[in-house]
Amino acid sequence: MKTVTETLAHPRLKREMRLQNAMITMYCKQHHVYQGKVCRECDRLQQMTARKLAFCESGTEKPTCATCTAVCYTLVVSKQVKTIYRWGRARVWLRHPILMSLYLIDSIKPSQMPKPKLLNL
Repeated sequence: MKTVTETLAHPRLKREMRLQNAMITMYCKQHHVYQGKVCRECDRLQQMTARKLAFCESGTEKPTCATCTAVCYTLVVSKQVKTIYRWGRARVWLRHPILMSLYLIDSIKPSQMPKPKLLNL
């Protein structure tokens, strides 16, 4: 079985992971006690997002997480991630403009992920 680092070797997945970590770090600096590194809760969230991204069922052909239709997180973690992403979306442009530009280009590309099938009831 591949490790998280081996799976995140794809350049697009690396960029997405760097952007996620940047937003979580920025959020932690602003909202939690930051002592040179992220707090335990944010570190756990960074590790969880790395695992979810690395072992996504769509693999390297997945769309960006913002446009993905798969449900990866539990309801509680999903709310945390959405809160951080909403807070960081505008602020990340100032700190990481190139990374955010590449992310937007990646999100515009049509995804190779199959559309979910509707049940005929």
